[in-house]
Amino acid sequence: MQSTATPLDTAPLYQRVASRIANRIYDGHWRPGEPIPNEFALAEEFAVSQGTIRKAMSVVEETGLVDRQQGRGTFVRKLSDERSYYHFFRLAHPQGARVTPEPDEETVLTRKANESEQRSFKLSANDYVIVIERLRKVNGTRATSEHIVVPKNLFSDLNDLSDDIPQALYPFYHQRYGIFVLRTEDYISAIAADKQTAADLKVKTGSPTLQVNRTAFDMKDRAVEIRTSRFRADLFQYNVNLS
Repeated sequence: MQSTATPLDTAPLYQRVASRIANRIYDGHWRPGEPIPNEFALAEEFAVSQGTIRKAMSVVEETGLVDRQQGRGTFVRKLSDERSYYHFFRLAHPQGARVTPEPDEETVLTRKANESEQRSFKLSANDYVIVIERLRKVNGTRATSEHIVVPKNLFSDLNDLSDDIPQALYPFYHQRYGIFVLRTEDYISAIAADKQTAADLKVKTGSPTLQVNRTAFDMKDRAVEIRTSRFRADLFQYNVNLS
């Protein structure tokens, strides 16, 4: 019988607790703006020490799901906040307002990993990856094209769910596969649209675009997703807030 264990099953205790806390937020157990129980209550509920809860909450805070307010407690961040479910989607209008993408076209396929993917995901030449090609709109205007690659050994049935893959992938990765994206590395370049990008974004060939090459890492610091995104530079900016 095939094992149903997730990668978090062998993770340190505080990471497993962090995953359970995050899952409650994703599931709506604690709503945006609602306070999370204090360390004493959480330690009792999860039957762990306060030190474990403290480390777990530091991990959850790092993902942007919660906000610790001195003297008040810890609160679930509101969906309109920059560090929400679209914490890792950083497209903005020129005036600085962050945008929410809308689904447009999407395809999902499975193929063997190329050499670069084998190195990033630590795969062999015979291992497979799942590829999501996704086009998205903002206010009815084609805004992005995305090429997303994940290792099939971590996302075994993703290619069977092509009609049920949500727009916000990282909560979905966590809830279904136990893959908790903790951080990303983004590399941004200014690129003139080639023929395919121009067709995807409905612009002229040679139009200015921003290309973002991203690698997403989980709590074990494993690469779990490689993503190449193209954005229309004439309408949108890539917004990053450092604190």
